[in-house]
Amino acid sequence: MSQENTINDWEKNPHNPKCDSQVIESTTLKECNNKCNLPMGRPGPLIGKIPVVLADVEVQIDLEAEIRLEETAFDIKTIDKHVCLTQCKLIPQTNKLFIGGYVQKNIQFSSVNCTNKTSISGEMKHTTVNIPFKCVTKIQLSHNPVYGKDYKTKLNVLDKNMQCKDTREDSWIYYNKPYEPVYCELEDANILETDILNKQNSLSNITSEERTFRELVEKMVIFLRIKVLQNQQIFIPEPMGNVEIVECLSEDSYMDSSYGKGRKCIDIEVGFDPKQGMIGREVTTYDFNKE
Repeated sequence: MSQENTINDWEKNPHNPKCDSQVIESTTLKECNNKCNLPMGRPGPLIGKIPVVLADVEVQIDLEAEIRLEETAFDIKTIDKHVCLTQCKLIPQTNKLFIGGYVQKNIQFSSVNCTNKTSISGEMKHTTVNIPFKCVTKIQLSHNPVYGKDYKTKLNVLDKNMQCKDTREDSWIYYNKPYEPVYCELEDANILETDILNKQNSLSNITSEERTFRELVEKMVIFLRIKVLQNQQIFIPEPMGNVEIVECLSEDSYMDSSYGKGRKCIDIEVGFDPKQGMIGREVTTYDFNKE
């Protein structure tokens, strides 16, 4: 009997429900070509405003949580989890970092619908919980943040006799310089945990010593690696060493006059190739300050 006849006979059986699922469409994709370019840029010296790492810290958080499932469970199949930071704040003029967030846990478990002497039947269920945490930790700053200033100063003038303050006239100086915010990035999270099943109950109509539960206690040790950053102006010096020119301009590039009276110049952009080391290419720039 062929496989097609077997499937047809199975579908004609009234005790077998018909499945509505099917493969709608399947396509095998061909691989397309690409060209990878090395990132290159101005060699300097120049000033750039970039994120500066103020601290790179690993924080340990010890957490214990009691969880109640939606239904009575027979056993836990798997637990998926991830960490989300909702607060990471460095208090200005201190080295105290306030951290807050939660561990989201998706607990998949098997429920119990019926039992007999030899079997237990049920459905797969899940419960998703957010377990909050917060703490404050003292960090060591490898680079100091740049803070702003805000002040108000009153200036006084002398009276016409040049002896006393003139109370009829006041002058003020207001100054406000905001600063770039200090922010955090979560580099990685490592969770070590132990799950303790709580308030177990025996099953009826079964000879084995299987038990059900609805509550569990989770003890977790969480390691968070956090980078504390702030955008700051940084001086980028000229690169040291020889640069191998791998791309030169054509003669047509020298003759281009589409930029009007701007004088065309030749500059060099540099990059790094793991095989060749420092590399460079000629690029066209325009100086509009000179005829």
